[in-house]
Amino acid sequence: MEILNIIILALIQGITEFLPISSSSHLVLFSELTSFPDQGIGFDIALHTGSLIAVLVYFKDELRKVLALTHEGNQYLRLLIVASIPLPIIGLIFIDYISLYMRNIQSIAIMTIIFALLLFFADKNRKDSKDVINCSLVVIIFIGLMQTLAIMPGVSRAGVVITAALLVGFSRSDSIKIAFLLSIPAIFMATIYQSMQLLNTNNVLLFREYTLGFLFSFIFSFLTIKLFISTINKISFAPYIIYRIILGSVLLIV
Repeated sequence: MEILNIIILALIQGITEFLPISSSSHLVLFSELTSFPDQGIGFDIALHTGSLIAVLVYFKDELRKVLALTHEGNQYLRLLIVASIPLPIIGLIFIDYISLYMRNIQSIAIMTIIFALLLFFADKNRKDSKDVINCSLVVIIFIGLMQTLAIMPGVSRAGVVITAALLVGFSRSDSIKIAFLLSIPAIFMATIYQSMQLLNTNNVLLFREYTLGFLFSFIFSFLTIKLFISTINKISFAPYIIYRIILGSVLLIV
Protein backbone atom coordinates (compact mmCIF):
# COMPACT_ATOMS: atom_id res chain seq x y z
CA MET A 1 0.00 0.00 0.00
CA GLU A 2 1.30 3.46 -0.94
CA ILE A 3 2.08 5.80 1.95
CA LEU A 4 -0.41 8.34 0.53
CA ASN A 5 -3.16 5.71 0.80
CA ILE A 6 -2.13 5.02 4.40
CA ILE A 7 -2.22 8.71 5.33
CA ILE A 8 -5.61 9.29 3.68
CA LEU A 9 -7.22 6.26 5.34
CA ALA A 10 -5.71 7.17 8.73
CA LEU A 11 -6.96 10.75 8.27
CA ILE A 12 -10.48 9.51 7.52
CA GLN A 13 -10.40 7.21 10.55
CA GLY A 14 -8.88 9.80 12.89
CA ILE A 15 -11.27 12.59 11.97
CA THR A 16 -14.53 10.71 11.47
CA GLU A 17 -14.23 8.32 14.43
CA PHE A 18 -14.72 11.15 16.92
CA LEU A 19 -16.74 13.72 14.98
CA PRO A 20 -20.52 13.17 14.64
CA ILE A 21 -20.24 12.29 10.94
CA SER A 22 -19.72 8.47 10.93
CA SER A 23 -16.32 6.86 10.36
CA SER A 24 -17.66 3.61 8.90
CA SER A 25 -19.72 5.40 6.27
CA HIS A 26 -16.77 7.47 5.11
CA LEU A 27 -14.55 4.40 4.84
CA VAL A 28 -17.26 2.59 2.85
CA LEU A 29 -17.79 5.62 0.62
CA PHE A 30 -14.07 6.03 0.10
CA SER A 31 -13.70 2.47 -1.13
CA GLU A 32 -16.83 2.81 -3.30
CA LEU A 33 -15.86 6.10 -4.94
CA THR A 34 -12.12 5.57 -5.47
CA SER A 35 -9.89 2.96 -7.01
CA PHE A 36 -7.93 2.42 -3.80
CA PRO A 37 -7.67 -1.30 -2.98
CA ASP A 38 -9.43 -2.66 0.10
CA GLN A 39 -7.13 -2.11 3.06
CA GLY A 40 -7.97 -5.44 4.70
CA ILE A 41 -8.90 -6.37 8.25
CA GLY A 42 -5.36 -6.10 9.60
CA PHE A 43 -5.05 -2.48 8.52
CA ASP A 44 -8.50 -1.71 10.00
CA ILE A 45 -7.23 -3.06 13.32
CA ALA A 46 -4.16 -0.82 13.16
CA LEU A 47 -6.33 2.25 12.49
CA HIS A 48 -8.76 1.45 15.31
CA THR A 49 -5.91 0.78 17.73
CA GLY A 50 -4.42 4.19 16.94
CA SER A 51 -7.78 5.84 17.71
CA LEU A 52 -8.13 3.81 20.91
CA ILE A 53 -4.72 4.84 22.24
CA ALA A 54 -5.46 8.49 21.36
CA VAL A 55 -8.64 8.60 23.46
CA LEU A 56 -6.92 6.76 26.32
CA VAL A 57 -4.14 9.35 26.35
CA TYR A 58 -6.51 12.32 26.15
CA PHE A 59 -8.76 11.10 28.97
CA LYS A 60 -5.94 9.80 31.15
CA ASP A 61 -7.08 11.86 34.14
CA GLU A 62 -10.60 10.39 34.10
CA LEU A 63 -9.16 6.90 33.68
CA ARG A 64 -6.82 7.44 36.64
CA LYS A 65 -9.88 8.19 38.76
CA VAL A 66 -11.45 4.92 37.57
CA LEU A 67 -8.34 2.97 38.53
CA ALA A 68 -8.12 4.78 41.89
CA LEU A 69 -11.71 3.69 42.68
CA THR A 70 -12.77 7.21 43.71
CA HIS A 71 -16.49 8.07 43.79
CA GLU A 72 -16.13 9.98 40.54
CA GLY A 73 -14.11 7.12 39.06
CA ASN A 74 -16.77 4.58 40.05
CA GLN A 75 -19.41 6.66 38.27
CA TYR A 76 -17.28 6.72 35.12
CA LEU A 77 -16.78 2.96 35.43
CA ARG A 78 -20.53 2.36 35.77
CA LEU A 79 -21.10 4.44 32.64
CA LEU A 80 -18.42 2.56 30.69
CA ILE A 81 -19.72 -0.89 31.66
CA VAL A 82 -23.51 -0.50 31.63
CA ALA A 83 -23.79 1.67 28.51
CA SER A 84 -21.46 -0.64 26.58
CA ILE A 85 -23.35 -3.89 27.22
CA PRO A 86 -26.09 -3.51 24.54
CA LEU A 87 -23.71 -2.73 21.65
CA PRO A 88 -22.00 -6.13 21.22
CA ILE A 89 -25.28 -8.00 21.78
CA ILE A 90 -27.24 -6.05 19.16
CA GLY A 91 -24.20 -5.96 16.90
CA LEU A 92 -23.76 -9.74 16.85
CA ILE A 93 -27.48 -10.28 16.23
CA PHE A 94 -27.80 -7.87 13.31
CA ILE A 95 -24.27 -7.78 11.82
CA ASP A 96 -25.12 -10.07 8.90
CA TYR A 97 -28.32 -8.19 8.05
CA ILE A 98 -26.53 -4.83 8.21
CA SER A 99 -23.66 -6.07 6.05
CA LEU A 100 -26.07 -7.47 3.46
CA TYR A 101 -28.66 -4.71 3.19
CA MET A 102 -27.30 -1.46 4.64
CA ARG A 103 -23.69 -1.10 3.51
CA ASN A 104 -24.67 0.75 0.36
CA ILE A 105 -24.59 4.40 -0.61
CA GLN A 106 -28.37 4.93 -0.56
CA SER A 107 -28.76 3.58 2.98
CA ILE A 108 -25.75 5.57 4.15
CA ALA A 109 -27.22 8.75 2.64
CA ILE A 110 -30.60 8.25 4.35
CA MET A 111 -29.06 7.50 7.76
CA THR A 112 -26.69 10.45 7.38
CA ILE A 113 -29.58 12.88 6.90
CA ILE A 114 -31.96 11.39 9.48
CA PHE A 115 -29.42 11.42 12.31
CA ALA A 116 -28.18 14.88 11.37
CA LEU A 117 -31.72 16.19 11.86
CA LEU A 118 -32.04 14.27 15.14
CA LEU A 119 -28.79 15.83 16.40
CA PHE A 120 -30.11 19.27 15.44
CA PHE A 121 -33.34 18.66 17.37
CA ALA A 122 -31.48 17.36 20.43
CA ASP A 123 -29.03 20.27 20.50
CA LYS A 124 -31.74 22.88 20.00
CA ASN A 125 -33.81 21.47 22.90
CA ARG A 126 -31.00 20.56 25.31
CA LYS A 127 -31.55 21.35 29.02
CA ASP A 128 -27.99 21.30 30.47
CA SER A 129 -29.48 19.84 33.66
CA LYS A 130 -27.42 16.67 34.21
CA ASP A 131 -23.79 15.79 34.81
CA VAL A 132 -21.80 12.61 34.27
CA ILE A 133 -21.17 11.98 37.96
CA ASN A 134 -24.81 11.99 39.10
CA CYS A 135 -26.70 10.50 36.15
CA SER A 136 -29.14 7.68 36.87
CA LEU A 137 -28.93 4.06 35.75
CA VAL A 138 -31.98 4.57 33.48
CA VAL A 139 -30.21 7.40 31.68
CA ILE A 140 -27.08 5.30 31.19
CA ILE A 141 -29.11 2.38 29.79
CA PHE A 142 -30.91 4.76 27.39
CA ILE A 143 -27.59 6.09 26.11
CA GLY A 144 -26.30 2.53 25.73
CA LEU A 145 -29.36 1.47 23.73
CA MET A 146 -29.08 4.52 21.49
CA GLN A 147 -25.43 3.67 20.85
CA THR A 148 -26.49 0.37 19.26
CA LEU A 149 -28.00 2.32 16.35
CA ALA A 150 -24.42 3.04 15.29
CA ILE A 151 -24.10 -0.44 13.79
CA MET A 152 -25.90 1.07 10.78
CA PRO A 153 -23.42 2.82 8.44
CA GLY A 154 -24.12 6.54 8.26
CA VAL A 155 -25.41 6.87 11.83
CA SER A 156 -22.11 7.78 13.60
CA ARG A 157 -21.45 6.24 16.99
CA ALA A 158 -20.17 9.52 18.43
CA GLY A 159 -23.07 11.40 16.88
CA VAL A 160 -25.82 9.16 18.20
CA VAL A 161 -24.32 9.04 21.72
CA ILE A 162 -24.02 12.84 21.76
CA THR A 163 -27.63 13.06 20.55
CA ALA A 164 -28.84 10.68 23.26
CA ALA A 165 -26.96 12.57 25.98
CA LEU A 166 -28.35 15.91 24.81
CA LEU A 167 -31.89 14.48 24.75
CA VAL A 168 -31.71 13.46 28.41
CA GLY A 169 -30.33 16.80 29.61
CA PHE A 170 -26.53 16.83 29.34
CA SER A 171 -24.59 19.87 28.15
CA ARG A 172 -22.65 19.85 24.89
CA SER A 173 -19.30 19.35 26.63
CA ASP A 174 -20.56 16.52 28.88
CA SER A 175 -22.30 14.85 25.92
CA ILE A 176 -19.02 14.85 24.00
CA LYS A 177 -17.13 13.51 27.03
CA ILE A 178 -19.65 10.65 27.35
CA ALA A 179 -19.36 9.84 23.64
CA PHE A 180 -15.56 9.80 23.77
CA LEU A 181 -15.39 7.73 26.95
CA LEU A 182 -17.80 5.17 25.47
CA SER A 183 -15.59 5.00 22.39
CA ILE A 184 -12.98 3.19 24.52
CA PRO A 185 -14.94 -0.07 25.02
CA ALA A 186 -16.61 0.31 21.60
CA ILE A 187 -13.32 0.55 19.69
CA PHE A 188 -11.78 -2.15 21.88
CA MET A 189 -14.63 -4.58 21.16
CA ALA A 190 -14.50 -3.79 17.44
CA THR A 191 -10.75 -4.45 17.43
CA ILE A 192 -11.19 -7.79 19.21
CA TYR A 193 -13.90 -8.79 16.71
CA GLN A 194 -11.72 -7.83 13.75
CA SER A 195 -8.76 -9.70 15.28
CA MET A 196 -10.84 -12.87 15.50
CA GLN A 197 -11.75 -12.45 11.82
CA LEU A 198 -8.09 -11.93 10.97
CA LEU A 199 -7.21 -15.29 12.52
CA ASN A 200 -9.51 -16.96 10.00
CA THR A 201 -7.88 -15.35 6.97
CA ASN A 202 -4.62 -15.77 5.13
CA ASN A 203 -3.60 -12.14 5.58
CA VAL A 204 0.13 -11.62 5.71
CA LEU A 205 1.32 -9.31 8.48
CA LEU A 206 2.57 -6.14 6.79
CA PHE A 207 4.44 -4.57 9.68
CA ARG A 208 5.41 -1.29 7.99
CA GLU A 209 1.90 -0.54 6.71
CA TYR A 210 0.22 -1.43 9.99
CA THR A 211 2.72 0.60 12.02
CA LEU A 212 2.31 3.69 9.85
CA GLY A 213 -1.48 3.29 9.89
CA PHE A 214 -1.43 3.08 13.69
CA LEU A 215 0.83 6.14 14.10
CA PHE A 216 -1.06 8.37 11.68
CA SER A 217 -4.41 7.28 13.11
CA PHE A 218 -3.19 8.11 16.62
CA ILE A 219 -1.99 11.57 15.58
CA PHE A 220 -5.12 12.50 13.62
CA SER A 221 -7.43 11.06 16.31
CA PHE A 222 -5.73 12.94 19.15
CA LEU A 223 -5.77 16.25 17.27
CA THR A 224 -9.43 15.76 16.35
CA ILE A 225 -10.45 15.08 19.96
CA LYS A 226 -8.53 18.12 21.20
CA LEU A 227 -9.89 20.51 18.56
CA PHE A 228 -13.47 19.22 18.77
CA ILE A 229 -13.68 19.64 22.55
CA SER A 230 -12.00 23.06 22.53
CA THR A 231 -14.24 24.53 19.82
CA ILE A 232 -17.68 22.97 20.31
CA ASN A 233 -19.11 25.72 22.54
CA LYS A 234 -17.94 28.36 20.06
CA ILE A 235 -19.23 26.84 16.82
CA SER A 236 -21.89 24.36 18.09
CA PHE A 237 -22.80 21.24 16.09
CA ALA A 238 -24.07 23.29 13.14
CA PRO A 239 -21.11 22.68 10.77
CA TYR A 240 -21.35 18.91 11.26
CA ILE A 241 -25.13 18.89 10.83
CA ILE A 242 -24.94 20.98 7.65
CA TYR A 243 -22.13 18.80 6.30
CA ARG A 244 -24.14 15.63 6.90
CA ILE A 245 -27.28 17.00 5.24
CA ILE A 246 -25.31 18.18 2.19
CA LEU A 247 -23.39 14.90 1.95
CA GLY A 248 -26.52 12.79 2.29
CA SER A 249 -28.40 14.87 -0.27
CA VAL A 250 -25.58 14.69 -2.81
CA LEU A 251 -25.33 10.92 -2.39
CA LEU A 252 -29.06 10.52 -2.95
CA ILE A 253 -28.90 12.62 -6.12
CA VAL A 254 -25.87 10.95 -7.68
